[in-house]
Amino acid sequence: MKGVIDASVMLASLLEDEPDRASARELLERFADTATELELVSISLLPYELGNALWQAVRRGRVAAKDIKTLLDQFERFALPLRAVPPASVVSVAQRLQCASAYDAAYLALAELEKAPLVTADRRLHNAVRDTFRWIISIDEFLNRVRRKNQGDAKD
Repeated sequence: MKGVIDASVMLASLLEDEPDRASARELLERFADTATELELVSISLLPYELGNALWQAVRRGRVAAKDIKTLLDQFERFALPLRAVPPASVVSVAQRLQCASAYDAAYLALAELEKAPLVTADRRLHNAVRDTFRWIISIDEFLNRVRRKNQGDAKD
């Protein structure tokens, strides 16, 4: 099973005060388990967006600056494949869906190109496009699909 993850999923897996932390960690642990057939990818901008989000977390007192390197090391250990998305695809998706940011549109465009769901913890984005963009899904919805698939595979 394949999925595209956005920065909100990775951030949720790293920060203890994130509401979707348990689900994000489970998803990434399943991805890291080579026995599963779970393939996750993201956009090449992810490390920078994650770095920015962590820095904002420091500025808001959610995490100590001394912990950023450790958190980024955790991210890098997942060795998540990163894909470039053609800018024309990003702009096309942004226009079609009236996205608030090109960053959001880049994740959505990659999901469309990969023909895989965009897995997100960003409720604002999910709620904004879910009625018009069939490729978006919450972490919990995606995890439920993965669990059902794994249960079905175990029965075979």
